[in-house]
Amino acid sequence: MDAVALQHVEKSYTSYSSEIVITGQTRQSRTRQVLRDLSVRFPIGQLTVIVGRSGCGKSTLLKLLAGKEQPDAGQIDMPQGWHSALLSPDPYVITWTNVQRNVAMACGVGKTPEERYEKAADFVRLVGLQDYADLTPAELSTGMKQRLGLARVLASQAQLLLMDEPFASLDFLTRGELQSQLLAIQKKLPRTIVLVTHQLEEALLRQNSLPVSV
Repeated sequence: MDAVALQHVEKSYTSYSSEIVITGQTRQSRTRQVLRDLSVRFPIGQLTVIVGRSGCGKSTLLKLLAGKEQPDAGQIDMPQGWHSALLSPDPYVITWTNVQRNVAMACGVGKTPEERYEKAADFVRLVGLQDYADLTPAELSTGMKQRLGLARVLASQAQLLLMDEPFASLDFLTRGELQSQLLAIQKKLPRTIVLVTHQLEEALLRQNSLPVSV
């Protein structure tokens, strides 16, 4: 298998009125189809950027790829045994411990805590936080915390990395630095990455970009 593939995928959400009906009438509902007959392939070992306006189904696509939700129709194919990791604008970090132990606790390699702690140093260095390894997340800037989140998803050894507007909360300069760093890391440690964004400059990260509209 050379790609993670979606075939004729559809996904809808139904919302119900919050009004209390005492007349016996049927409660009104509204169904919105977010994804309709979507077929797309994400090449293994490559970074694919999906750009589209807010509300067009980008985050829903990531939830389906992560297995957190199931499609109403169609199928999703990926290599057997693969698992995913998600990086969001507000990455999950453990607040009570330092940077290196944060990464070690997410580390998917190493049989003992000591081995995982040593291996975590490689990922901390990879994202440029080696000088801040003994700081807690509360002592980090927003950009540094995002680097920590990136280190954690890389350390997890997930084969599929899902990035939901990961740089949206950062200033222009920091966002540019992390975009360049992501490309450098991808070249050094190729993973299958799906990054969704509504910012056109991020769509230019790679030629493998997919516009999405409703």
